[in-house]
Amino acid sequence: MAKKILIIDDDAELCEEMAEFLNDEGYSVQTALDGNQGEKLIRKNNYDVILLDFKMPGLNGIDMLKIVKEKKPKPAVFIISGRPFIEKLLEEEKLTSVVDGIMGKPFDLEMMLKRIRSL
Repeated sequence: MAKKILIIDDDAELCEEMAEFLNDEGYSVQTALDGNQGEKLIRKNNYDVILLDFKMPGLNGIDMLKIVKEKKPKPAVFIISGRPFIEKLLEEEKLTSVVDGIMGKPFDLEMMLKRIRSL
């Protein structure tokens, strides 16, 4: 059975590119273009992996991580962001245990795939 992946990012072009790439690799992928849409999908479905942008309309990355923290079973979460202060913010919010990795933007799709396969 294919791993289920949710991509939450307000960059529609990047979402589409990642989804197409991961679909071609055999994963089942859904996308959300803002935090509110992402929240609905997380509450409704179970995912193996969530790729999460940090700054987006509606609920932001911190809000989304608080929702994911409650999810059982907990999916692997990778934050996608060009922001250098994310690790400090995660520590301040006590959310480091929810995050499995951070990928800076721009990032390499093959590197993303390696990280997902390593789970």
